[in-house]
Amino acid sequence: MQLLSRAFVPALVSFLIGVGVAAYVLPSFALGGLFLVLALAALILWVVRRENIFSLFVVVCAIALALGVFRFTIWAEAPNDPSLEALVGENVVLRGVVVDEPDVREKNTQLYFRIEEIVDGALRTPAKGTVLLVVGRYPEYQYGDAMEIRGTIKHPEAFSSNDGRIFDYPNYLKAKGITYQIFYPKVAMHGYERGHFIRAKLFEVKHSFLERLSAVLPEPENALAGGILLGGKRSLGEEWTERFRTTGIVHIIVLSGYNMTIVAEWLGAAFLVLGFYGSLSISALGIVFFALMTGAGATVVRAAIMALLVLLARLTGRTETMGRGLLLAGVLMVAHNPSILAFDPSFQLSFLASLGLVFVAPILRERIRIFRKHLVVEEVVVSTLATQIMVLPLLLCQTGIFSTVALPANLLVLPLIPVTMLFTFATGVLGFVGNIFAFISALPTSALLAWILAVGKYGAALPFAAVHLPPLPGWLVFLAYAALAWAIYRFSRPVDHAPLPRVL
Repeated sequence: MQLLSRAFVPALVSFLIGVGVAAYVLPSFALGGLFLVLALAALILWVVRRENIFSLFVVVCAIALALGVFRFTIWAEAPNDPSLEALVGENVVLRGVVVDEPDVREKNTQLYFRIEEIVDGALRTPAKGTVLLVVGRYPEYQYGDAMEIRGTIKHPEAFSSNDGRIFDYPNYLKAKGITYQIFYPKVAMHGYERGHFIRAKLFEVKHSFLERLSAVLPEPENALAGGILLGGKRSLGEEWTERFRTTGIVHIIVLSGYNMTIVAEWLGAAFLVLGFYGSLSISALGIVFFALMTGAGATVVRAAIMALLVLLARLTGRTETMGRGLLLAGVLMVAHNPSILAFDPSFQLSFLASLGLVFVAPILRERIRIFRKHLVVEEVVVSTLATQIMVLPLLLCQTGIFSTVALPANLLVLPLIPVTMLFTFATGVLGFVGNIFAFISALPTSALLAWILAVGKYGAALPFAAVHLPPLPGWLVFLAYAALAWAIYRFSRPVDHAPLPRVL
């Protein structure tokens, strides 16, 4: 039992490493078989020399590695619908349904279109697959729209950025269940409201809410309000998004586990009069509410789960136990969809930031003492540093941008995010009551949003705001996280079994 307890975390990490090896080196059942051979050899060694407990430890980790390799290989080698594959490069007519909220961008709209039938004259052939449709901004489409489309179906292709980084676009889309693209097809509507009823209503409420905001807030404050509250970073436009990326505050317009945790903690503090469990319940409900407001997509649900676990860890003080729970939750998510570990930047950054809040933040909190009299400032500094430390190697690999102003920019912005979200939410709700009330609430809301925009604008304008680095090799990123894992293990205090103090 003691061995199983000690091998629990290494086994979980080994599974993730197995998925990563298969994703970045070679998805192969033979590779998984090699790890099983290693496990068998270690097991034989333990049978021969029973006192060698380390051999059993190797058995557990090698089996976990093999399972990780097998799981990703199964995903990578899953075949597409043969009837659709035969039509790649051809002009086709397809019938299906829009299965997610339209992604409205500056120049076009992207639709996730689930194929139901291939139409060839009077012949209709059932088919399964999801295609990314790139259509014009107008007319507007909605979740649940049933359409017949005509266009050339293609496989997505990888592309390189200006600095030479190759973006694996095919696997990025495949992680979302999308295997085909059609650019600017001819669209004919043949039905509405074919989506899930509850999800459709959630999107409807979200759109009505955003309309109330746009009626009383100017641009770009209105776009930022939607981004902060509901995670719609596309609405800001590429120019502002790039400014926020340069200053290291782009995470505020992505509804991640980190952002949800910040809001939940402030809710818990505000309702402290209800007691520990009351404030914890309010915080958890806040996380669930924001997940529902965005339509409860898979990415947001994963972020909400991680935020709930981080919240429990920070409020109860049981860092080690909840850290294991967070790691287990991440492994279960990867086991369900192994592609998110390698090809979903949103999951990667949210998971790493959550790990930083659970494992790195307590270490920094013990060592950063200059803000002891200013707990809010201390918490912002600690949380920002913890998350930046955890996501930095991956961000440098993905973007090559190192923001030198990230810490001061976050210090100027993060303390205002919860109150900004509160005023934004109040403004939108009052818009349903009457514009006069919404206009009154919009005054402080607009001022807060203008401050955040000013930090992003003037911070990005500094000549030293960001350093652009060449692409980092994958092995260097792996070594960086191995070093971080060792540092966390080295500097974390041992956890005793005495009752732990509650933060709230």
